Amino acid sequence: MRDPRKLRKTALWLVLIMIASGIGIFAAYVKWGREQIAKQAEHARPGIVGRIDDKAEFGVVRQDASGAKISDLFGKVWVVCGVAVNQPESWETTREVLLRLNERYAGRDDFRIVCFTVDPEHEQPAVLARVAAELGVDLPKWWFAAAGQEYVHKFLKNKLKLEQMPHQVDGKWLYDSSVVLVDRDRHIRRAVVPQKRGGPPYVAAFNFAEARDWDGKGIKTGNDRSNVGQLEFLLIQTIDELLAQPVTP
Repeated sequence: MRDPRKLRKTALWLVLIMIASGIGIFAAYVKWGREQIAKQAEHARPGIVGRIDDKAEFGVVRQDASGAKISDLFGKVWVVCGVAVNQPESWETTREVLLRLNERYAGRDDFRIVCFTVDPEHEQPAVLARVAAELGVDLPKWWFAAAGQEYVHKFLKNKLKLEQMPHQVDGKWLYDSSVVLVDRDRHIRRAVVPQKRGGPPYVAAFNFAEARDWDGKGIKTGNDRSNVGQLEFLLIQTIDELLAQPVTP
């Protein structure tokens, strides 16, 4: 006959082992969860897709006919894009986003908006000044800039990593009107977006014309924002993070 006292003792030890195992599993789960959050935070940091060399200096003429240099922007956070102001429909969505950024960061002297004309031959400072006045924007916050056409086109494509070299078809300029974000240390940044259902995160280019097309096709974002709204949210989120960072010595 088994000893009841020994049976109770064995049962007690089994219960204690089960409790200890449960605590160990819970602790491991908490640790795993923290690691996943840390990884997600790491992925969510703005991605670096290039850098503007500090020797990549050239002069521009702005909308008030004043001269400036690219290096005047170094140490600031700036957004830059190509524009054809005589084709306002070609950068309509981008323009609306830039206007909201101009208002949001009106009090920041360390933030700039730069629009390079892809057609400097026909969009000289007087034309750029007219457009700036129509939009109600001015220096020093918002640059409309012109420089040598070939040099600007190569700068947009090769240095800023835009998808398309500006070119004309049937008298119309075709170009990538995406917004490029540059940080204080001249790094070109994009938002890194974790996928909700797992898988590697993807890097989002700030192509608002494409986002508008997605909205037109009824493509959903998975939240209550439109594709343009979601991309603008990511852009603002990234700008805010970069403005909070100091310049690397």
